Amino acid sequence: MNIYIRKMTAADTDAVRLLYIHGWQNAFQGIVPQDYLDHMNLDHWAPPLEGAYVLTDGKQLLGTSSLSAARDEAFAGWGEIISLYVRPELIGQGFGHTLFQFAVNRLQSLGYSQIYLTVFEDNMRARSFYEKHGFSWNGERLPLNVGGKDLIELRYVLGS
Repeated sequence: MNIYIRKMTAADTDAVRLLYIHGWQNAFQGIVPQDYLDHMNLDHWAPPLEGAYVLTDGKQLLGTSSLSAARDEAFAGWGEIISLYVRPELIGQGFGHTLFQFAVNRLQSLGYSQIYLTVFEDNMRARSFYEKHGFSWNGERLPLNVGGKDLIELRYVLGS
């Protein structure tokens, strides 16, 4: 299968919405309340096109990633990987690795020598994936509420 990564376009919005919904439903089962996952509705949501990329085989979208300058003011000058989702049935086949390496390389090519992301504390599969790619937890625990449940996100940084 020939795959490539390109910038997301407005025409990709519906497929990217589905990638996010299916990604959340797969990755966060048992972490985020099931009712929230079962009723996710992103009909009026789309990631900003700037910094959004898709992994495709030319026929369908296989994954998506969004990146930007740090959204957290305390990390001004850093790059941030906001999201990374691969179709659940493709997990473990190297597509996530390809997309993640692209995201890191893209941020570095934009001049960000320091990169971070956040991950749910209980998402051990994602944490292991990020650690295999050179990221580590910097000790920060970031509280947030999703679907009425208090959760913790951890900040992972590259190379620390």
